[in-house]
Amino acid sequence: MATQYLAVAQKILAAVGGKENIDHANHCATRLRLNLKDDTRIDEKGLYEISEVVKLVNNGSQFQIVIGPKVEKIFAALSELLPAAQESAEIQVQDASLFNRLLATLSAIFTPYIGVLAGVGVVKGLVVLLQTLELISTKSWLFVVFNALSSGVFVMLPLFIAVTAADRFKTSRFTALALTAAMIFPLTDAATPDHVEIFNLAFPLKIYGGAVIPAIFAVWFLSYVERWCKKWVPEIAALVFVPCLSLIISGFVVFTVIGPIADYVGIGIANGYTWLYNLSPMLSGALLAGIGQLFVVFGVHWGIIPIALINMQVNGYDTVMAMLMSAVMGQFGAAFGAIFIARNLKDKQLAISASISAFFGITEPALYGVNLKYRMLFIFGCIGAALGGAITGLLEVKTYSFLPVLNVFELGLFSGPESKAIYEVFAIIVAFSVPMILTIIYGKTRVLVPAADLR
Repeated sequence: MATQYLAVAQKILAAVGGKENIDHANHCATRLRLNLKDDTRIDEKGLYEISEVVKLVNNGSQFQIVIGPKVEKIFAALSELLPAAQESAEIQVQDASLFNRLLATLSAIFTPYIGVLAGVGVVKGLVVLLQTLELISTKSWLFVVFNALSSGVFVMLPLFIAVTAADRFKTSRFTALALTAAMIFPLTDAATPDHVEIFNLAFPLKIYGGAVIPAIFAVWFLSYVERWCKKWVPEIAALVFVPCLSLIISGFVVFTVIGPIADYVGIGIANGYTWLYNLSPMLSGALLAGIGQLFVVFGVHWGIIPIALINMQVNGYDTVMAMLMSAVMGQFGAAFGAIFIARNLKDKQLAISASISAFFGITEPALYGVNLKYRMLFIFGCIGAALGGAITGLLEVKTYSFLPVLNVFELGLFSGPESKAIYEVFAIIVAFSVPMILTIIYGKTRVLVPAADLR
């Protein structure tokens, strides 16, 4: 742990009421996510005095401290001060609304490995780009290795879900891994049939590669079965027979009930989204991209990720992230434009730093440090995003691999049977350029005043 972040962690800990006020601590790509016992003990003024703190967001079930790219190192330092903080995750969340509890659960399940998914997305984009330019043969050793590195994670995604869902639902990681591995196994065994029939009902077996909803519900069900087994199996036999019985009971229920139903739910979600999108792809693109960064502002963007993953599993492609790429580029453009209208060195440095983060797909520094601060810049970003999203929808741009972090390094993933990467390039150029130009014109014609000073 870097010693420079220990002091920051100590200040944050003191400002949120001390370690005794924390039920659970976690983090995502840019935020510390804390479940606190008593929100009245938060010293917001003290937190804002910490230079690494960009913004505070309290959505009722979770207190979020927006930090930016340094969050992982600060969280590591905070974890050293909170050795038992991870052992209680549900106490306060249970009192929150169903929607907030759902978001908290999705965040806990997906955030720990979001960086890996983003890195794999870059590798996948490189593979597709090399293929598109015909610089690599699909039979070459280089392609085989790259393809395995960039595809394996998404096929085996239930294994990743198993680990984090097990932590969330308070069950054994290894039993959860065994259960989800069993769900994926039929895909690896040519002798296993695609489905089996019981009482004239067909039960599919090879449907769980990359499955999101079935994996989550499987581990959720396992958590109850395992607790029941621990209650009734004698302690002397628990080491062997708790996982044994948990797997047998959960396995048969998952393969015959939970898995097929959850799969149909996923198909229903994908079909419902596709139906809405097809009503007017251009309008859908403009609307979703235009308001896309509002999801980030309110900390509810984790509700979007499962939809994109489900689209990938059901349809083999996704349009959600294609549209949201313009949302990222819109705020990037506004922050980049702010560099040229900054009135002092501090504002210029802040705009440069925020722009660099946005270029790599992390927009919180741009949102909270620059665009929302001056309000109109955020609006310009949304306007550019809406225009870019409209182009994305009009040209029906699709991505053929999941994109958890949206940046230009993944543009190759927009090339496929029904989509071309150049279409997405055109959309993000518009999404970036329009707010940048509007910001420069706006800043050159009037003195920028922070929104807080206009009240």
